[in-house]
Amino acid sequence: MSYEQSRSEVLAGFDQDDWSSSRQLVGWLREIGAADAALKVGEPAPDFLLPDADGNLVSSARLREKGPLVLSFFQGGWCPFCTAELRALQVAEAKFGAAGASLVVISPDTQHFPRQLRKENGLDLTILGDVDYGVAMAYGVLFAVPEGVLRHYARRGVDIGGRHGSPVTMLPIPATFVVDRHGGIASAFVEPDFTRRQEPDEILKVLEEAARR
Repeated sequence: MSYEQSRSEVLAGFDQDDWSSSRQLVGWLREIGAADAALKVGEPAPDFLLPDADGNLVSSARLREKGPLVLSFFQGGWCPFCTAELRALQVAEAKFGAAGASLVVISPDTQHFPRQLRKENGLDLTILGDVDYGVAMAYGVLFAVPEGVLRHYARRGVDIGGRHGSPVTMLPIPATFVVDRHGGIASAFVEPDFTRRQEPDEILKVLEEAARR
């Protein structure tokens, strides 16, 4: 199933409160130009060292030695659009590997939440915890969550600060970057409408084009 198909199913379950909060957040992000600070194609990609779901440190520089690196920023296992995206990426991961690329997904979720996400969704992806939001900030996709949206999440039983282990409630704009083996941004998909994500087939096309250069 493509991400777009999953997106339609999630949206079908939205109630009036969900729609109101979604419109508020997306409209605000567009109004402040939240995506404008994101890294652009051709710019250098900051390297990082982050813990995976099992506590092992993963180096982006080491992964780039093998080939291109696909970075997917997602908001957390509580977000149905994020989990739908990860399931779509899971299906495509073997194709990414065949193209010589590595895939990592980056979330501000910490503690047991990344392991729980993998288990509940049958994922075999490298999920990295963006401790203190440093990598999302470096890639220009971080924003402070408005109070009204936080209240909506709380009514849905989602404690953002508790999941992140931080009193600072921030989230990344969902984004996908392809980093070439030399450390440059080869592709950037950054969309303030958090219900929309880059389809894995589109990412694969970028990887195939990069391989021909």
